[in-house]
Amino acid sequence: MLTFIKIEFLKLKRSKIFLLSLIGAVLPPLLMFIAVTSFDEGHSFEMLFANVNMYMSAMFAVLIFAIIISYLFGREYNEHTLKTILTIPVSRGKFLLSKYAMFFVWIVILSIFTSFSTLIFGFAAGLEGFSIGMFMDSFLQLLYSNVLLFLTFSPFVFISLLITNMVPAMIGGAGLALVNLMVYGQNWAPFVPWVCPYLIASGEIAEYSTSITLSYGIILATFFIGLSISYMYFTKTDVAL
Repeated sequence: MLTFIKIEFLKLKRSKIFLLSLIGAVLPPLLMFIAVTSFDEGHSFEMLFANVNMYMSAMFAVLIFAIIISYLFGREYNEHTLKTILTIPVSRGKFLLSKYAMFFVWIVILSIFTSFSTLIFGFAAGLEGFSIGMFMDSFLQLLYSNVLLFLTFSPFVFISLLITNMVPAMIGGAGLALVNLMVYGQNWAPFVPWVCPYLIASGEIAEYSTSITLSYGIILATFFIGLSISYMYFTKTDVAL
C-alpha cells in the first residue's frame, strides 16, 4: 500500500491538481484575512481560526474533496492505465484501499496547509491572542472535522468509478456545499452527513437536541454504504480497454 501511495505522489508531479487543492485550502484563510483587514472591528486569532475552520469544513472542503476523489479514482480510467496496473499481483480490493489511503494523506496535508496559512495571515493582520495551545486546538479541530468528512465521501468514490469525468464531481461538490450552507443552523443539520463533521468537531452539536451518537452513526453508515457499493462495483465490473 505504501508503494501505491508513493506512486500516487509521483503522478502528482505531472499534474496541477495538487497545486489547485492547496490553493483551495488557502482560500478560506485568505478571505477571512481580507474581511479582518477591511472591517475595523475587534478580532483575535481564536475568532479567525474558528471562522476559517467553519468555512473550510462546511463549504470549501466539500468541493475540494469531491474533485480529489474524482481525480484519484477516475484518473486510471481516463488515462487507460487501470488495465496495466491490475496485471500486477495486487487484488482490486487492496488497490481500492490504497486510493482511500492516498485520499486520507491528502486530506491531512490540506488540513496542515490551511492551519499554517491561517496562522500566517493572522500575524500579517496583526491579530492578538495567539498561543501554541490555541493553535493546536484549532488545528486538531479542523483535522478531526476533515477526517470525519473523509468518511462521508465514500459514496463519491462509487460515483467517480461509475462516471469518470470530473465535471459531475465538481457539480456534486458545489451542490453539497450549497446544501451545507442552507442546512447549517437548522434543527435537522445533525442528520446531514456532510454537516455533521463540523458540528461534532466544533462542539456545536451540543446546541442541538439530537444525540451525538446518532450523528456518528449517520457518518459511519454513509462510509460503509459507500465503501461497500464502490468495492462491489470495482471488483465485479470488467475494465474496458
